[in-house]
Amino acid sequence: MFGWRRRSEGFEWREYVRTTVLVRRADRQRRAEDIRVAAASKIKNAADAGVEAGRAGVTAARSKLSRLLSFLAEALLDFSVAAFAELSRWMQFFWGVVKDSLGGLLQPLREALRVPIDAARNKAKMLPDVARNFPIKAHHLVTAALVIGLIYAGGPMLRSADGVGAAAVDIAPSGSGSRQVTISSEISGQAAAITGDVIRVDGTTVRIDGIEAPSALQPCYRANGRKWNCAAAARSGLSKIIRGRVVTCTRSGQDDAGRALAQCAIDGSDIATLMVRNGYVFAVSSYFSSLGSEETAARNAKTGIWQGEVVRPQAWRDQTWEAAKRQAPDGCPIKGVVRASSKIYALPWSDAYAGAKVRPERGERWFCSEDEAKAAGFSSSDRS
Repeated sequence: MFGWRRRSEGFEWREYVRTTVLVRRADRQRRAEDIRVAAASKIKNAADAGVEAGRAGVTAARSKLSRLLSFLAEALLDFSVAAFAELSRWMQFFWGVVKDSLGGLLQPLREALRVPIDAARNKAKMLPDVARNFPIKAHHLVTAALVIGLIYAGGPMLRSADGVGAAAVDIAPSGSGSRQVTISSEISGQAAAITGDVIRVDGTTVRIDGIEAPSALQPCYRANGRKWNCAAAARSGLSKIIRGRVVTCTRSGQDDAGRALAQCAIDGSDIATLMVRNGYVFAVSSYFSSLGSEETAARNAKTGIWQGEVVRPQAWRDQTWEAAKRQAPDGCPIKGVVRASSKIYALPWSDAYAGAKVRPERGERWFCSEDEAKAAGFSSSDRS
């Protein structure tokens, strides 16, 4: 009998222990879930705080820029007023010297001019009142001029954001809506040279900013006067520079053909600088360009295109255009031809120009301008 009670009591103790273990395990799991939910909430709150801090920073920067522009406008206006006052004082001094020195000689002339001078002086006294009542103040004009200047100077930088790719960082706790923070990125990858200033990077056609390669049919001359294909040499030189290396391009806009215009680099070296330095291409002159000195050095060293007679591509195209006008009907040198079901036009310096024959019976014709050709439904035969 006592043995039965001990076995019964032992069996109930094991059930109690097992139940207690399961309860405690469930409690630990519940606490772990609470901790995970709290951590996810903190991450979300941190992301929200970061976004709000960014917005606050942009607002503060915009406010500081506005105050800076206002201060510059006021300072410029004060300087202008002070300079005008100082100039007036010097003019009065010199006028006094001249009047005292030539008083006798100028007396008749002064008497004759007294009336119009007095009238002009009276009108001048009215200017401050007119200016005070005029709705547009001087500082408004100065501020407008500064804003226009900033837009002119910062336009290329603002346009550089056009078409730039983006990478998204997803910050979201489990089971909640995602929040994406967009970060601007660049075009990067293996590249292939199409011409001396155009490459294809990661499937995107990019025109290298700041340089211009010789046109495809443009002749160059060596020091001995012999022709050589400088356009092909520029393409080959660009291929050697970028072959097997990762090219990183930062967009700065688009060219007239709709291609991405960008500054490109390899291993921290600017490709445009390397191309100009080796005499493969021309530097495009602009206010912000720093390639002029590189071109001057290449010209002095007679490197590449500078070893003999050469003209810039635009000058060569102008010469080619004028020569084609003299031979074309009615002075319209653009050929509009029909190829299968497509209508294309060829410019005098394009590859397809020499072999194109205009046959009016097939709807082909000559055009005087590209706009005229496009209006007639023709598209360019190439991107040259």
